Amino acid sequence: MGKIKTSGNAVMEFEPDSCEFRVVVNVSSGTSGDTLSKGKYRTEDVLRELREKAGIDTEGIILVSENMNAAYDRREGFFYRKEFLFRYQADNRITETVTSLLQNMEDVEYSYTFELSGRAAGEEKVLSAAVEDARAKADRIAASLGMKIAGCEEIRYEYFGDGEDKDSPVMLKDARAGAFAEDLLASKLKTPKISISKTVNAVWLTE
Repeated sequence: MGKIKTSGNAVMEFEPDSCEFRVVVNVSSGTSGDTLSKGKYRTEDVLRELREKAGIDTEGIILVSENMNAAYDRREGFFYRKEFLFRYQADNRITETVTSLLQNMEDVEYSYTFELSGRAAGEEKVLSAAVEDARAKADRIAASLGMKIAGCEEIRYEYFGDGEDKDSPVMLKDARAGAFAEDLLASKLKTPKISISKTVNAVWLTE
């Protein structure tokens, strides 16, 4: 019984079904107590704006980090930083609403990425396609040698990316976010597709 080694490749694109939005509140002041107090109040203001003007359900927002340190780049003072995130169904109208709301806040940073909540299922689908590609190559090689594939001895693949499923996106309380950005051209742009690729190396047994 002989052996044939082949590699298989597969790339698939998926429509994102959620968007992860991260917000960072930055506050500085002269004393630790004043800095912490201002940071807490400012965070409340931002969360209130998201809830009342964008319709984001603040109960679904996740705290990422909160810290306060001495502002070493100044002679005196403290720096407060609080980061939180929330997810919603992928919709550029919502994204445009939230970014329009935050863009004029000088003490707030933000970023967002489109995601696939069922990432694990997508990874498995692409991996299966890569294995099929490797098997098809092995079948062709075996046939050219007057043999056939009797089984698989080993399949190896490298793991790339985040294969874990994401939490369900936060649902909007109402349609304010969509209505706000309805007339913005950017809200009509298509969301970027998510590309997942896999490569496998297999050893096949021949007879």
